Amino acid sequence: MSLLSITEAAHATGVSRRTIQRSIQSGRLSTATTATGERAIDTTELLRVFGPLRHAPSDTPASMSQHVATNDAPDDVMTMLIEVLRDQLQQVQQEKAHLLAMLEAEQQARRDLETKLLPAPKPTPVGKVQVWILLAVLAAALVFAGWHFRAAIVSALAS
Repeated sequence: MSLLSITEAAHATGVSRRTIQRSIQSGRLSTATTATGERAIDTTELLRVFGPLRHAPSDTPASMSQHVATNDAPDDVMTMLIEVLRDQLQQVQQEKAHLLAMLEAEQQARRDLETKLLPAPKPTPVGKVQVWILLAVLAAALVFAGWHFRAAIVSALAS
């Protein structure tokens, strides 16, 4: 379908510009952005929200405008809307899958960077207190050994 400006959409539906703007603000009617940065409304959105169009948009084919503008074939309009909505749903599902894949890749890259940025584990330094404790234990062992073997030491020194 074609994109219409807010003024063209109001003219095609037979409602005021303010009604169109309120529908956009409330989220009932969605818009698209054109290449020039202006908001535009797809005619399928107008059909969905306001029903059959009262005035055909100027840039749609005459046969389509006449078909949409009349109430003679509401089933055809609904079938057309269903097809358009199915296409849009498929596009949204594809975009969702693409975004989820991008999110997974981003999370994996973040985990890889975090792993690379973590500091290497440092060996536990032996503190001065631990060295003094070891020396004290060694001295106590020597004193005990000397006391226990004192007779042998005295006899070895006397000879």
